[in-house]
Amino acid sequence: MTDNPEKTVPKTTIAACYFAIYIIWGSTYLAMSISFKTAPILLANAIRFLSAGTILSLLAHWNGAAKPTRANMSVAAHSGVLAFFAAYVLLSWAQKTLPSSTAALLVSLEPAWFVLFDWIFFGGPKPHRVVVAAQAVGMIGCVILVIGEGAAAPAAGGSAAAYVISSAAVVISSFSWVCGALLSSKSRNAHPSTAMASGLQMMCGGAVFAVISASFGDFSRIGDISGESWFALFYLVVFGSIVTYSAYVLLLRTQPASKVSTHSFVNPIVALVLGAAMADERITKFTVIAAALIVSSIVMIIRHRR
Repeated sequence: MTDNPEKTVPKTTIAACYFAIYIIWGSTYLAMSISFKTAPILLANAIRFLSAGTILSLLAHWNGAAKPTRANMSVAAHSGVLAFFAAYVLLSWAQKTLPSSTAALLVSLEPAWFVLFDWIFFGGPKPHRVVVAAQAVGMIGCVILVIGEGAAAPAAGGSAAAYVISSAAVVISSFSWVCGALLSSKSRNAHPSTAMASGLQMMCGGAVFAVISASFGDFSRIGDISGESWFALFYLVVFGSIVTYSAYVLLLRTQPASKVSTHSFVNPIVALVLGAAMADERITKFTVIAAALIVSSIVMIIRHRR
């Protein structure tokens, strides 16, 4: 790699990659909500992750990645179940109740969990007081969002209890995803190719979805999936998983990590705008306040970790 790797890739390619991780990743929450309108949650995730994982793994092998060993597969299985099965089954279930923008805001606190869990479970550095303060700001934003929107849920025909429980499921989903990602990145037996490792994780998580989905008889309902939901699934596989992940890896190899990580506070804003524009999701004062606090929290953490 050169001393200035940013010059090794055309600026138009870099711009397209940032568009992918900013806009496309931010739109996946809405796409998930659309796919679940007629597709069973377990079946939809099985299709998404088995397809995306298989394609990513084949592309990685085609680009020179070695075939995975048993040790590689063991790490992929454990981390994949955490990051792609447990995390997404909770997130998917919660999105049956929550607006996609709310789910995106709650998920966006993942940078805070990375710092905290790396210290607690993987021997990483103790969080600096600036990071702790940022985490507190983000959590206050979450509390305002959940309490405020939860209290308003009955007036909109929902349930305050269901809103709170679904919000908690999203937060636990983030915990699971972060633990799976840390397990993969910290393990010596993880596949050296990032693309291959992630593809294998997706395949393992997707396989668990497929087995459980089959046990519930979901495959017999595949004919009930609407064209709109199929399009959303296609979008999630091709653009939400393969294109954006490839763009993300390219940016990590050619751009400062602190710049790439800015997608963490752009994605929830994109989800917020798209949810309001395309799914008639309400943007309330609680949403605005929470978004401001959560995004500020993420900015503080990323700026401190530079």
